[in-house]
Amino acid sequence: MKYIIGYGGGGGKGGGESRTPTESPDSLHSIAYAKVLDAASEGDVVGLVNGMQSVFLDSTPLVNPDGTANFQNVSVDVRTGTQDQAYIPGFPSVESETSVGVTLTSTTPWVRAVSNSQLSAVRITMAVPALSQANTSNGDITGYRVEYAIDLSTAGGAFQEVLSSAFDGKTTSTYERSHRINLPASTSGWTVRVRRITPNANSSTIADTTNIESIAEIIDAKLRYPNTALVGIQVDAQQFKSIPTRSFDMKGRIIRVPSNYDPATRAYVGSWDGTFKTAWTDNPAWVFYDLVLHPRYGLGHRVNAAQIDKWSLYQIAQYCDELVDDGSGGQEPRFTCNCYLQVRADAYKVLQDLATVFRGMAYWANGNVVAVADMPGDPVYSFANANVVGEFTYTGTSWKARKTVALVTWNDPADFYKAKVEYVEDQDGIARYGVQQTETTAFGCTSQGQAQRVGHWTLLSSRLETESVSFSIGLEEAMVSPGSVISVADGSRAGRRIGGRVKSAAGTTVVLDKVDQIAQGDALTVILPSGTRQTRTVQSVVGNAVTVTANWTEAVQSQAVWIVESTQLKTQLFRVLSIAQGEGLQWDVNAIQHNPDKYAAIDSGTRLQQRPISVIPPSVQPPAKDVVWDSYSVIAQGIASTTGVIKWIPADKAIAYDVDWRRDNGEWVKAGRTGSQSLEVPNLYAGKYVARVTALNALEVPSIPAYSVETVLNGKTSPPPTVTSLMATGIVFGIQINWGFPTGPLDVERTEVWYSLTNDLFTAIKLADFAFPQNTHTMMGLAAGATFYFWARLIDKSGNIGAWYPAGGGVRGQSSADATEILDYLNGKIGETQLSQDLLETIATIQPPFAGSTEDYAGSINIYAGVLSVQSLIQDGDRAVAQQVTTLQATIGENTALVQTTAQAMATLDGKVSASYQIKVGATVDGVYYGAGMGIGVSNETGPTQSQILFLADRFAFLNLINGQTSTPFVIQGGQTFINQAFIGTGWITNAMIGDYIQSNNYSAGLLGWRLDKSGSYENNGVGGSGRRVETNNSSKWYDSNGTLRIRMQV
Repeated sequence: MKYIIGYGGGGGKGGGESRTPTESPDSLHSIAYAKVLDAASEGDVVGLVNGMQSVFLDSTPLVNPDGTANFQNVSVDVRTGTQDQAYIPGFPSVESETSVGVTLTSTTPWVRAVSNSQLSAVRITMAVPALSQANTSNGDITGYRVEYAIDLSTAGGAFQEVLSSAFDGKTTSTYERSHRINLPASTSGWTVRVRRITPNANSSTIADTTNIESIAEIIDAKLRYPNTALVGIQVDAQQFKSIPTRSFDMKGRIIRVPSNYDPATRAYVGSWDGTFKTAWTDNPAWVFYDLVLHPRYGLGHRVNAAQIDKWSLYQIAQYCDELVDDGSGGQEPRFTCNCYLQVRADAYKVLQDLATVFRGMAYWANGNVVAVADMPGDPVYSFANANVVGEFTYTGTSWKARKTVALVTWNDPADFYKAKVEYVEDQDGIARYGVQQTETTAFGCTSQGQAQRVGHWTLLSSRLETESVSFSIGLEEAMVSPGSVISVADGSRAGRRIGGRVKSAAGTTVVLDKVDQIAQGDALTVILPSGTRQTRTVQSVVGNAVTVTANWTEAVQSQAVWIVESTQLKTQLFRVLSIAQGEGLQWDVNAIQHNPDKYAAIDSGTRLQQRPISVIPPSVQPPAKDVVWDSYSVIAQGIASTTGVIKWIPADKAIAYDVDWRRDNGEWVKAGRTGSQSLEVPNLYAGKYVARVTALNALEVPSIPAYSVETVLNGKTSPPPTVTSLMATGIVFGIQINWGFPTGPLDVERTEVWYSLTNDLFTAIKLADFAFPQNTHTMMGLAAGATFYFWARLIDKSGNIGAWYPAGGGVRGQSSADATEILDYLNGKIGETQLSQDLLETIATIQPPFAGSTEDYAGSINIYAGVLSVQSLIQDGDRAVAQQVTTLQATIGENTALVQTTAQAMATLDGKVSASYQIKVGATVDGVYYGAGMGIGVSNETGPTQSQILFLADRFAFLNLINGQTSTPFVIQGGQTFINQAFIGTGWITNAMIGDYIQSNNYSAGLLGWRLDKSGSYENNGVGGSGRRVETNNSSKWYDSNGTLRIRMQV
């Protein structure tokens, strides 16, 4: 929104003949203001956090902390979104301004259609970049006048002139002027036309360019925008090149919070009576509550307060407000929510996203909205083999699901809430599973510490809670719900019976169906008639009668479910994920493993404890003793080798031993399993050796490994033999190298291959080491016809180096110089690229209205001409793509002509990039498509990064125009290349046909050079009169240096 604040006028004066030219002062001055009204939020809100320091223009605050202003002539007015708030003065209308940027000429008026029938007026802003004229006779620079008019057409009627004005004066800088055009009533809109009356001077001495800068649509009203937080800003346009980007640091919605809760201190006073008050808070539980019940932007028109469990949210809110370490030496709330919802979305998805802030989930059950959180809590019910149908079924997660590194995206308030990525790792998980990465977004997170906790929760949950259980139950399903923690007493996994049914009860004594190792001090839990769990300490056990230390709050009924836990054996804990109705009155429960120790590990980094859930003894096997090395030498087939012997004293109850060894701190090598007290390792090489022996008993239970001391053994030291052969074969853009090994036993570790540009071993460099028995390698990426010389030698496992092969000159290898073979190869490679495929693809036609349309086109022949421009942007989790396609089409009947340009850029997170630009033309004649085009691109999608320029055409030619005469020095037609003249530095020619003759560039008949013509005559002259030779199809003549014929042979 721009307003003209000042206007002035002036002029100049003339002079005599001998005077200095004068320039009149500028008489046109404009000051423009931009007014912007931003709807910042749904109201009520608290407002700006720190006054004008919380208002940012182009990321710069209006006021610095010391009170100094960064901008002049800026005014800000804020409304917090109350129901009865006053309108903001200076914004008496609703305006929508659109930039135009068109030059107005006397020959072409500017026309714009306006369709919004609610408009009160439009405002047209015009400008002159400069306005002046120079007197060519005396050099004076004075003002100039440009007249213009504005016309209005209502509801498609004739244009009526509504304004006539002029730019009259002088300015050397941009001068703007706005005109408000009131609009009469109309149901179908208006058309505005601006005409330049003064003809364009088109002279270098007159500056009279006139521009249409913008048009604004205006609705006159003093709008209060109730329940909408507003920020109105007016800025001096001289300080900005365009409307500045506005940012506000605000405390948002004032919502309902418990009446005993202080959001500033996060303190809860006394017990809550269930009533609410209004205040600002960033506690995600109460943000969730507000979003569910608000009638305007939430689900309040469908859900009432009685349909949401506020008491559960109260517990979640208290957990969110607990202070934890922030990772920087201070403390912060465990969870806060600072989010900005700007677009409509599915209600279920929004609520689920919001629930993830407190590590929870939301679901609809029994006509209520329920929110649960993954936080510490006692089991709500117990299940044993006695109260489930069938058995417990366990399922574990896959190895790939055990994530060890998390990349958590959060919003950094210190950097204008831009998205940042926090790296979190689970070191114990990495040690066990390696690096397995996952990426997650912390919704509403503006704390680095909270992002760290989100990452640790993700990683620890995936590593510790790896097992799920499923089972079927009866009407007990009414006691549990998704998110509930339950205990499972599975006797088959625990190793003994730890759950069952109550036979009878009287006071503190409960008679169980069967007692299995219950002792004083154990914890007995019984399901009471109300469905709640209650735990008491065991005082004594007599047979199946168990007496507890305190009476139950309800009388224990017969057939009630019981479980027992001790310090050595506890029940398994799971969190319910889903409950689904099965057959009849059966319900299927699915739950995930629950580890209550993870919460302290997430918040404070405490050590995780393993919960004892089984007493099945893992039998302990003692290790072997006194592991030592010994060795002896043997000669086989003329080759001496050393055999190592690993010995040990047997372990008690061991029936087998797993033996491993390593040399010089290398990788462990499995020597095998044996039932004896020693194991031999043949063909050892010199080095330092360590052995380890693991004993196993009859149950396959291993002992801890027993290690030997480091022992030096002398192995083979004679040099290895040479390779038996070495060949280098040329291929397209490469050389394939093959070599052979001697027959018989070998202790070769690797082959060294060296190469050089010259046939000199001293200049050679190592190509690579190739592990035995690899006997081939391909050098790629070479130029056509590239030549190298190769040598090879063998290295054994003791590090001994063999002799070179060949001993003298190297084996010559040259990459292919066969043009046919190279072109076939390149054709295949080019065809694989996306650029080639796009270039060969037929241009898609624009679908015009069909012939015969009563509203658009009539007639029996379809005639169409059109231009279609499509711009597309894709930004998802792992790639970004920008594309612009413009298609021109002309169609008459079955004949179509097309022109298309395509520009595309693509980048992905895995390092793939591609950029291309294509120009394609096509024509469909009598149903047959003909095409031509050019493509420019660079890409690494199919391999190494490759740039290329491709042409598609039946004929490709260069034209040369000199003095009106056209020549074609280079043409490709029908797969053949025609060149008028060519200078070639170095060339490889497989086949050549000479039309007349071929000669050296210094040829002089009878004196210098050589010449061969198609008649079969060949003349070869020496240098400086050193003799020459002339041959024809039936004779050969030899001349000496004096030109005397010495030899003649003729038939």
